[in-house]
Amino acid sequence: MKTHPSRVLALAAATALLATLLLALQSPVDAVVTRSFVLDDAESLAAGELDGTAAHSDGSVTAGAEVRRIALDDAAAAWCFARAADGSVYIGTANDGKIYRLRGDDLSLFADTQQLLVSAITFGEGNTLYAGTLPEGRIYRIDATGQVTELTRPEGADHVWALVWDARRRTLFAATGPDGKVFAIDTQGRAEVFYDSAAAHVMSLALDADGALYAGTSDDALVVRLRGPGRAEVVFDFPGNEITALAARDGTLAVAANEFASPPSGGDAATKTATKNKTAGATRPRPGKGRLWRVTSDGNAEQIYENTDGHFTSVQLAADGTVFAGSGKDGRIYRVAADRTSSTWIDVDERQVLAIDLTGSDPIFVTGDGAAVYRVVPGRPQDAIWTSKALDAQFLARFGELTWRAEGALQLQTRSGNAREPDETWSDWSAPVTTPGPIRSPSARYLQIRARFPQNADAVLRAVVAYYLPQNQRAVVTQVGFKAPAESKNKNAGGEGEPPAASTKYRLSWKIDNPDHDALRFRLRFRQESQRRWREVLRESEILTDEDYTWETSGIPDGWYVVRVEASDELANPEDRTLRVTADSEPLLIDNHAPVIEGLRATGLRVGGRVVDALGPIAKLEYAVDGGEWRIFFPADDLLDTATERFDLDLGSLAAGEHIVAVRATDAGGNVASAETTVTAPPAPGR
Repeated sequence: MKTHPSRVLALAAATALLATLLLALQSPVDAVVTRSFVLDDAESLAAGELDGTAAHSDGSVTAGAEVRRIALDDAAAAWCFARAADGSVYIGTANDGKIYRLRGDDLSLFADTQQLLVSAITFGEGNTLYAGTLPEGRIYRIDATGQVTELTRPEGADHVWALVWDARRRTLFAATGPDGKVFAIDTQGRAEVFYDSAAAHVMSLALDADGALYAGTSDDALVVRLRGPGRAEVVFDFPGNEITALAARDGTLAVAANEFASPPSGGDAATKTATKNKTAGATRPRPGKGRLWRVTSDGNAEQIYENTDGHFTSVQLAADGTVFAGSGKDGRIYRVAADRTSSTWIDVDERQVLAIDLTGSDPIFVTGDGAAVYRVVPGRPQDAIWTSKALDAQFLARFGELTWRAEGALQLQTRSGNAREPDETWSDWSAPVTTPGPIRSPSARYLQIRARFPQNADAVLRAVVAYYLPQNQRAVVTQVGFKAPAESKNKNAGGEGEPPAASTKYRLSWKIDNPDHDALRFRLRFRQESQRRWREVLRESEILTDEDYTWETSGIPDGWYVVRVEASDELANPEDRTLRVTADSEPLLIDNHAPVIEGLRATGLRVGGRVVDALGPIAKLEYAVDGGEWRIFFPADDLLDTATERFDLDLGSLAAGEHIVAVRATDAGGNVASAETTVTAPPAPGR
């Protein structure tokens, strides 16, 4: 969410001018500026609730996936699951170490390990189910009737974090802690150390179709390939301190590398003895930071997604290169395509998505902090709704216009309240609207917006803007000092609520991550948001190497535009080795045309008229008398939130005689229009 962007908001008057204006206008309205909540990028749109909707990295929201919840009321968390050959799903739980069986939507208790947590589960030959537990590090074999038999307790293991069955070797592999070992276990329960790491924990395992076995560690965030007993090679040393989840497909790895504030300590051989006494908890009370990586068969490691607000608990790799990841905060599943475009794909009420299987014909996942199994329902959601987070005006506010950019017939609603989280004290949702207009929710500190997507259309929500006028607060003057004036035609440009100085030049900039530090050349292209044809900004003979550019737009019609930046390393490489990548901006508004003041007239000591702009909104209204200083005034409804604003200026304090009154209007792009009229003030009574 962004508040007060200078290109779309009204002005904030200078403190010294406010008292003068109030006396001149004799207005009872609090002299504060129109502000707005602007939700127009991936971060702000994904910050709310996604109920059958998905928020994408290009800053849009569409219908997503519908899910059906099956509760496990007797468990604290559904930690892991495995599928049987007949399609049944077996779910390991905490805090009672039980295993449930799901057939269709019929959920029943299957087995009880009598342990605290079933932390890993997998099927072996003959439909035998294996379950790893903690805190005692026991591994159980469970037959088709649910009969539980202890298979083994690997020496020194208190935690069994992952299990995989290798059908070629007829061997069960177990990742354990706190000694950081992988055990190879035969069908008779004989356990041998297959890999002894320098880390405190081996957290994850992945077995590829060709038999390649991979392991991820904590507290040094290594992924290693295990080629045989005692034979390991490092695939990549990742940033962070834990490889929580791994997935392998045809030589490619998907990796969840997390960073926690208080990881298990240690890592190298010299400190291994100290780390042996460290343990990782069954849950982490504070979310960490998560990164998703893709490692190709040639060893190239590429970070494809980062979540600084939460860690990842599970990953899966689809045949087309798409990576799915479950999160340990906010109950979300992310989907990252092969080209690195991403979406927040599923959002559920539980805090943790702990295990996923989403690439087959029966997508499913399980959750913690509210144990449940979710099935992903095929087809379009029946009721897809996007809801913003509660938007904070800081103080009691009157709400103005609600506008949005979208494709398809969306229905929008609002509600408001004074509690930080929506509760029974909030207003009801307003009647749905299909076109921009006034917000009908009552004045309050907080506002929430939701959009309902139609069932039979490919609707897209791109941006939402809600205008509001906050209640005025007492001013406090402190730390008064001097500041050099900005070098701008508008000395207040870029200040709180101020429109920018009018200019047809737009500064474009971008950031580059350049691992090999090759010299780069940039090409710029643009298109109107509603069009598909790209047009060149630079001639081919112009070689741009800076990471910014001042774009002259005087010959471009007003409207919303997308800018594409292409980065090429052709300056440092021959053509057959040159690499090029592109990235597109979110839509940018170009506004080079001034508004028009229509119907300016004087009636007695009142001056009225209206200001009209092609794009809007009008951002600033001013008047001057007889060439004096410009003074701010508000439109008739006090809100600067539309492209057309009517005004009725009371000049009752003018001295007797004829006066020239000038009116000046500025739009959100900084373009200015002015007009003049004559006002004759009568003599004061008795003269």
